Amino acid sequence: MFGHDHRAEDIAERIDHLMTAVFVADDTDRLQPLTRHLPSDFVYVSPQAVFEGAAGLSETFARLRHEPHRHTSRRRTSPVDLHHGYFRYSWARSERGVTALEGWSFGSLDAEGSISRVVTFEGLVPGRTAGRS
Repeated sequence: MFGHDHRAEDIAERIDHLMTAVFVADDTDRLQPLTRHLPSDFVYVSPQAVFEGAAGLSETFARLRHEPHRHTSRRRTSPVDLHHGYFRYSWARSERGVTALEGWSFGSLDAEGSISRVVTFEGLVPGRTAGRS
């Protein structure tokens, strides 16, 4: 894994695709890009539960996706910091165009350079003091 020349920009692009795909309403249109960007043994860890595979990541956001009146989206709010097969970034979830929640995630790449694990924290982003966003 450590011999690969992973570029933060490439990982950032894949993360951006994943954050967009989880809110696509159509099952096929949502699962195809998730499956394309994730290995079968992918794991997503949220404060609520642990989810496995592309279908698990899709399920993570099902409640928000099934409430279209919220107009929910999620975007990366920092560059991806990457070294030795590990990465981190901050993000914001918006509802109706207003930031509803901020947080940060870290993860790891497998031997092929695929995103194999993402662990998400909601709330205070490291390096920011409470009350500032």
